[in-house]
Amino acid sequence: MQAVDSEVSRRKFAREVGQLREIQPTLISRGWWIMSAEFPYVKVAFATVGMRPRVIPFAVKADFSDYDVRPLAITFVDPFEDRELAASEMMTHLPRLLPVDPGIPTEIAAQMPPQRVNLYQHYPHMPTMPGFLCLPGTRAYHDHPAHSGDAWELHRNTGEGRLFALLETVWRYGAQPLTQLQFMVNMSLGQSETPA
Repeated sequence: MQAVDSEVSRRKFAREVGQLREIQPTLISRGWWIMSAEFPYVKVAFATVGMRPRVIPFAVKADFSDYDVRPLAITFVDPFEDRELAASEMMTHLPRLLPVDPGIPTEIAAQMPPQRVNLYQHYPHMPTMPGFLCLPGTRAYHDHPAHSGDAWELHRNTGEGRLFALLETVWRYGAQPLTQLQFMVNMSLGQSETPA
């Protein structure tokens, strides 16, 4: 349900999608594929250009309803079936290393284990439920009660919630680092019965 003037959201949708189309050759070289763009949804698939065979592990669907009074709603979807991916289906949780406090001396910082946060959040006890992009500038982040002190209005004019910025983050931590596939093969050898 669109609460704000839909023409405002439509114009912003057209601007954001237009900016992506202007740099489409660069996006293609990174493995980004704009699969569809019809208000209020944009669906972008991410291919793994750093490995062979190349795969498309996921697509992102951005919902521009009420944008930008509300941030974009970002969901991870199967690129071909257009259904939300369950946490157990994601090839990555978009791990991001946190920066080291610059006040810590370099020799001590070098001995510290790297701290990381997963941008793709899910509830471990519910692996069949979809996860969400836990990042300022997304609807799931700002609607979550744990982030009630970090309002969308604080980020709205910074560019964090713009379509390209969110897709860039998903690519940088989700698709770009995928460089190899691991296969598991299960084989069972059956006993052949010989006639008596």
